[in-house]
Amino acid sequence: MKGKAVWLGMAVMIVALGIALAGCATGPSSSPSAAKSQADLLKEAGFRTHTAQGAHLAYVKTLPAKKVVSNQYQGQTCYLVCTDPDSKQCFLGDEAAYKRYQQMAIQQSIHEDMHKVSEQRSDPEALQMWVNSQGGG
Repeated sequence: MKGKAVWLGMAVMIVALGIALAGCATGPSSSPSAAKSQADLLKEAGFRTHTAQGAHLAYVKTLPAKKVVSNQYQGQTCYLVCTDPDSKQCFLGDEAAYKRYQQMAIQQSIHEDMHKVSEQRSDPEALQMWVNSQGGG
């Protein structure tokens, strides 16, 4: 009889899991909380785009792709980001824009991490706990 209850509990779990997965089968969200590109975050944070020409272009080509580089200029720190190594464009920002960018990037990272499956397992103990929580154990 106990074996029958376990099988019934597992059947209920499979049905519930199927319903839950069907609810998750919708396409990617286009909500404002959807992942944004680095360029989008930089713009929102207050970085300005700059198209390099002449000697500046050679300098922009030396920037590491997708990395923030700080520079001192006349006693102030400015931040440069080249999101595409093949582009003539880079993003320039001040200290305030950089701090906003950091906060936005952290929030996006936390948001993305919350929605990831950390690991996939098949533990009989976990399945039994689920069955018991549903009143089937």
